[in-house]
Amino acid sequence: MSTKSLLSLYTPAEMRRLYQENPALFDQLAAEAIKTACTARTPEQSLRLQQLQWTIDMQLRKAKTPIARMHVMENIFYDKIYGEDGKLSKLVSTCKKLVQAVTGAAVDAENGGEPRKKQDVG
Repeated sequence: MSTKSLLSLYTPAEMRRLYQENPALFDQLAAEAIKTACTARTPEQSLRLQQLQWTIDMQLRKAKTPIARMHVMENIFYDKIYGEDGKLSKLVSTCKKLVQAVTGAAVDAENGGEPRKKQDVG
């Protein structure tokens, strides 16, 4: 039986009860689910997912309470989206390049301003 089908046998309330009554089995199911989730199409992708999971696990170990763990996960999420090298930053950069390629205008990267025409030099 696959991990997904094993986990689907439990409702959230049953998982909570399992965590309280049999933490070893809960940890085993969680580890199997994480291992399955980190399996990708290529070994390189799987390795990258495993490295990401390891990083998350190390950050979560620092948290002393469930609320602190939630805040760690929240910060990881927001950093992946809004961080300096996050998805939003990459999206904005790609959009600026697209606008520049289509219009031939340079976008003011610092102010996020309107496109301006390239000036001819010479």
